[in-house]
Amino acid sequence: MSVQLIVYPQSYDGQFNALASTSNEFVVDGLLFNTINASSSYDSSASNIIVDTLTNAAPSVINTWYRFRSTSSGTPTLPTEVTTDLTLYSVTTATLSGVYQKLSNLVAGTTYEMVIDLSTTGAGWVVTSAYNGTTMITQTFYAANQSQITHTWTASSTNDTIVISYYHTSADNIVIDNISVSEQGITPTATYYDLQDGQVICDLYEDEDIPLTLSVDDFKNVAEKVQSYSKAFNLPATKRNNQIFDNIFEITRTDTGLNFNPYKRTKAVLKQDGFLLFEGYLRMIDISDKSGEISYNVNLYSEAVALADVLGDKTFSDLGFTELEHDYNLTNIQATWGATGVTYSNPSTSGFRSADTVKYPFVNWDNQIYLDANGPVLSNLETAFRPFINIKYLVDRIFQATEFTYESAFFNTADFKKLYMDFNWGSNASSEDVTEAFFTWAGGTILSTTSWQNYVFDDDANFNPNLNWVSADNEFVALYDNTQYNVDYFVNIQKIGTPTGFVDIRLAHKNSSGVVINTYGINNVYWMFGDEQIVMQTGDTLAIEWKSDVAGEYKQRSHSSGSMTPTRMSAVIGQGLVTTNSLLQNLRGELGQWSFIKGLLTMFNLVTLPDEDNPSNIKIEPYSDVFIPTGTAGGTLADRGIEHDWTEKIDVTEMKLMPLTDLNKKTIFKFVEDESDYAFMNYKNLVGGHLYGSKKYDAGNEFNILVGEDEIIAEPFAATVVKSLYAQFLDFVTPAVYSLTEDGASEGFENSPRIMYDNGEVTLTSCTYFIPTQNGVGGSNVEDQFLQFSHLSEVPTVSGTRDFHFGQCQLLSAGNSVPDNLFNLYWLPYYSELYNPATRIMTIKVNLSPSDISKFKFNDTVFIKNRTYRVNKIDYKPNDLATVEFILIP
Repeated sequence: MSVQLIVYPQSYDGQFNALASTSNEFVVDGLLFNTINASSSYDSSASNIIVDTLTNAAPSVINTWYRFRSTSSGTPTLPTEVTTDLTLYSVTTATLSGVYQKLSNLVAGTTYEMVIDLSTTGAGWVVTSAYNGTTMITQTFYAANQSQITHTWTASSTNDTIVISYYHTSADNIVIDNISVSEQGITPTATYYDLQDGQVICDLYEDEDIPLTLSVDDFKNVAEKVQSYSKAFNLPATKRNNQIFDNIFEITRTDTGLNFNPYKRTKAVLKQDGFLLFEGYLRMIDISDKSGEISYNVNLYSEAVALADVLGDKTFSDLGFTELEHDYNLTNIQATWGATGVTYSNPSTSGFRSADTVKYPFVNWDNQIYLDANGPVLSNLETAFRPFINIKYLVDRIFQATEFTYESAFFNTADFKKLYMDFNWGSNASSEDVTEAFFTWAGGTILSTTSWQNYVFDDDANFNPNLNWVSADNEFVALYDNTQYNVDYFVNIQKIGTPTGFVDIRLAHKNSSGVVINTYGINNVYWMFGDEQIVMQTGDTLAIEWKSDVAGEYKQRSHSSGSMTPTRMSAVIGQGLVTTNSLLQNLRGELGQWSFIKGLLTMFNLVTLPDEDNPSNIKIEPYSDVFIPTGTAGGTLADRGIEHDWTEKIDVTEMKLMPLTDLNKKTIFKFVEDESDYAFMNYKNLVGGHLYGSKKYDAGNEFNILVGEDEIIAEPFAATVVKSLYAQFLDFVTPAVYSLTEDGASEGFENSPRIMYDNGEVTLTSCTYFIPTQNGVGGSNVEDQFLQFSHLSEVPTVSGTRDFHFGQCQLLSAGNSVPDNLFNLYWLPYYSELYNPATRIMTIKVNLSPSDISKFKFNDTVFIKNRTYRVNKIDYKPNDLATVEFILIP
């Protein structure tokens, strides 16, 4: 048997160098073209395209490919790497496209030979050139209808540049298998030690077999961790290995800049009999010298970058949701109840946005929805309508910003695509909501004039910037169209002596040109108060103004003068435009991206699996879909969903059986507890402490010696109580997400994220409700429809309703509890195997071949003597029996 430990040189990220290629080859990446698609490119419209390219896009990095193409009479596709081959293109006019590389270690005056192998020929011309800087050394046109082209030139420097291009007057392309440059008369050949893609094979001790530990936990949690590893082993200090590790044990060696660095990741591959057993990295632990025999102590490990590492500290604020901006008004809100969807303000930049991405269900956000004779009354839109974003869209956006992709049949199910997360902005009335109260300036005297002047407020007062209070002019200036200002004010004027005229006070709304649009509260008395909701457009102003019939007969009342109610003004900016700021600079902007993904994995017991064909692709599916066999009957093992028969491979002379360990008597499945959530906490108190939406799994009498309790928490998400808005309106069932203050007043709060299901548009029969005019769009006095979200797939529940909470509990106005919940659908299959008297661990020696290891996947089942097992762990050592830990499947 042949065991090969193959490493990539650290220089050039594993591509060819003096070690990894034959000493006679001068082109880097000329066999597999791994770097073409990521290389720099240049477009030239000059008459001498190659010289223009070398002048303006000089190959600043040696031994690196660069690309170019002509654009004066047509623009061909840039040279492209397609399945390790290089393709050069032309279009219907005379065009040129090609690649170039600055070589190293040439000897001036020596003749070199460039060999180009074509797998797809063309009708045009292959143009081969050699340059010293921008000075041409040689250039030849070869007919592109031949499979091999050989071009020679005499080097003018140690760093000549080679250029290979394709010229044609019709749409065409050629495909190049490889490009090689060697000294004339010497043919570079791959050897046993040097592989085409830059790998080198280490020398091993004759009796050295490299052990591996493979675990199911690594297999099913690839998004979070990848930790398969080998135990430490020794490599001999042969001439070959000393060259690979650059004689690192010689403390007097000179640093050439290419020395082996033990602190840098070194890619490594372990093969046996040609089968790939392991792909990861090699770590050098130490170098030992025993009586002059030097050896390198190393181990292998998998440190593929996990999705959790990449997302790290990233939050939703790092994504940016500019493409979701839209006007906040009743028109857009109601459009989300059906198929139309909101009218977005900006074009899509992600490619994932759809009409269903943003929705506005009816949610009782602050419990300040009042009743009149006709039904519930909303004081503003924010009381019931705040944005939710589609979960699938959020997952796609998170992956788009990483190097990873994913595959998931589950994420593409109809149910998952109907899940949304709230983007609530917390306790304020809107995402921009800030209330500020200010008093008039206490110093000096501001006298009345006969023309309107703005009332002066404290210079040190601090309105929130979102309100855009211009202190120099003592007025608000709207930043966006259709922005609603809710202004509450009380203004005092003080007379001076005995005035002969009257004083007037008003709240003036003007456009950006200063033209009065509307005024409120003109009085011929000493004070004015009011509470107005005013929709303003960009540049509109809002200010309190005053004047008197006779100048100087009145003055502003200081907030410290007399016992009168002090002058004040407070303002709340209503939500006018749902912007990136609305969606991100509030609660959800702080939510971690990995925390969000991890919460979904926990809810649905999802496993993340490696894609053997693409390390950057993650497969995400429920545990039961991956590990629970679907085939249960049939004449063959394949019919029964069993992939391997190892009956004849086991060593029956030594076997260890034991029950599963670390089992707890109780396991609680729950969401995080929002202790400020009045409906949630009230439910908990009324039912003796049971958490709404939770499940307590008790192992029962058959496991009565077990102790301990475990918690599975779908953090960061919280459960959501759904109930009738008012007891008399049984069909008006909405989520309740509000808190109570110490004095019993209800208000919104900074809730943990909620995941809810889109139940669709509901038509009320028990009542209608009132929606006010806001942001320039008229309301509705008798609205009888709303978009319903809940944790249920139907309200009221019916047979087959899915509950997106963990456990069954008494529902409030939503029907009967249903069994198809998160625990029963996604967790019970796993726990049924785990908590089964017949389930046990069997550890036994197995004669596994390299082919067995190479083909094995941890979701495979194994047949041994008429019983079916799942593999939990493999300790593999080439040329020896592997120790395998099995789980007997009941």
